[in-house]
Amino acid sequence: VTSGYISQIERDLISPSLAVLKRLSEALDVPLSALFAEESNKNVITIPQNKRIKVKFGNINSELEFITPILNNDDKVNSVEAFLFKLKPKTWLSEHTITHAAKACVYILSGEIQCHIGNEIYVVSKGDSICVPENNGHAVFNSCNEETEALCILSPAIH
Repeated sequence: VTSGYISQIERDLISPSLAVLKRLSEALDVPLSALFAEESNKNVITIPQNKRIKVKFGNINSELEFITPILNNDDKVNSVEAFLFKLKPKTWLSEHTITHAAKACVYILSGEIQCHIGNEIYVVSKGDSICVPENNGHAVFNSCNEETEALCILSPAIH
C-alpha cells in the first residue's frame, strides 16, 4: 500500500478493499475493527467536588450529592446516574417504601444499612454492596449508631 493510496483513502476519494484494510491493521498493529470505529462526539465531563449538585427531596431524609450530571430527558434512556448520600444514625431514608423503574446498586462507604425488600431484610456494611432490581419496593434504614455514607448508582437515570 503506497502513501499516495493512503492519501486517497484519507480524502475519501477511494474506498479500500477489505484486503487492504487487513494489511493496514497488521502494519499499524491494531485490530481490524479499530479501522471501522467512529470518533465519539460525546464530551468527557468532569465534576469537581465543590461543583456537585446537591438535592434534598421532600420525601427523602438525606441530601443527594450527584457525582454524575443530572441529565435532560433525552439522555436518561440509556444512561446511569450516581450520587452519594449520608444517613443519620437510626434513621430511615424515607418514611415510605421507595419504588422506581431503575436498577439500583448501593455501595456502603462507611457505616451500615438495612435494606428491607418484601419480607427480607438485607444487612449491608462498609465495603458491601446491594443491587435491587427495578420496580422492587425497598426501604433503607441506618441501623448503626454512626452516620452511614453510601454511593448509589441507578440505571437508567431517573432524576
